[in-house]
Amino acid sequence: MNNQIAPDLVKLHNIFQPILRVDHHLHAKVDAYEMLMRDAKGTFPGIQFLHSLTTQKGNDNWIDISQQALDQVLVDHPQRKIYINLEPCQMEFSNVWAFLDTIYQRYHNQVAIEITERRETIHSLDYLDDEIHRLKDMGYELAIDDVCAGSNSYAFIVRQLSVIHRIKLSLLIFRNEDQETRRNFVNAWQTFALHHHLDFVIEGIANRELAQKFAGNPMVLQQGFYWGKCSANI
Repeated sequence: MNNQIAPDLVKLHNIFQPILRVDHHLHAKVDAYEMLMRDAKGTFPGIQFLHSLTTQKGNDNWIDISQQALDQVLVDHPQRKIYINLEPCQMEFSNVWAFLDTIYQRYHNQVAIEITERRETIHSLDYLDDEIHRLKDMGYELAIDDVCAGSNSYAFIVRQLSVIHRIKLSLLIFRNEDQETRRNFVNAWQTFALHHHLDFVIEGIANRELAQKFAGNPMVLQQGFYWGKCSANI
């Protein structure tokens, strides 16, 4: 077996995108940051990176990069909260669990977990239930990324209601739909979040018009390109 990391994956680094509460005047206050992996070009590294996370060596590389980024940011900024993206396939590896335990013991509520929608295989009816409860038992605050996409279905989220803190809906999922359809999807998930006392983050805020549309709603947090390019430092 080839245990070498591809050259492109060696050049990976983390950046941090703010998640904000926005008032009617478009004054934004940072609630937390999402830690995102980027390549040398500043873009998401793609399928090669995702495939690497199905191997222990790939996760060793992910851990090294993530550890360095978190230490650089959180040691000197104890008021910051960082959401770490966790792919479902990574929960099969003991080195990932050891890393998550170490990070939580070091930074406690400064770190949280965002579970992505991607999956490698068809899953069972109790998909990730044990793993998510294990994360909660470790102390992590949990978010479900990209509801409506991939494996993060309504049924999956309902099963996790007792342990999750927030859900995130990306407007990019509905980019081919008309405005009324997009609004109906947003309203439905916002109503769901309110009913179940969940934070609700709208991703894909790409311009001022979208930012204004959701501004001033205390139930809604915003994230996206409009609020500035991602930064390596926060």
